[in-house]
Amino acid sequence: MAPAENIQPVGEPLGVAAMELLDLARLADRLEILVADLVVRGGISDPAVLVECQIADLLSQRLVGLAAFLAALAAAVPVDARVDVAEAVRGLALSDQARCLAALAPGDARAEGELTLFED
Repeated sequence: MAPAENIQPVGEPLGVAAMELLDLARLADRLEILVADLVVRGGISDPAVLVECQIADLLSQRLVGLAAFLAALAAAVPVDARVDVAEAVRGLALSDQARCLAALAPGDARAEGELTLFED
């Protein structure tokens, strides 16, 4: 049996995952702006390249859609439904993401395995 502090109402990690997806959508929006800027600065006018650049916009839209879906699930799940969140985040490579999704405090040993390439 999982430790009691690992067990949360299912709606909580679903809501946190929805917020994480919205954050990723914001990052995808920034990436879209960067790609557009690089295309303009590079003088790229190939229609095929410009069409491919729309992938970043599609990524943002799909992430926002998934966030809305998870938020709706979080609101609809019965309040007595529970899940072991520590087990669910165990395989995540980024400790900050694992802590966020499991609502763990920074430095919690259950979310170790950090890989940080860039700082925001």
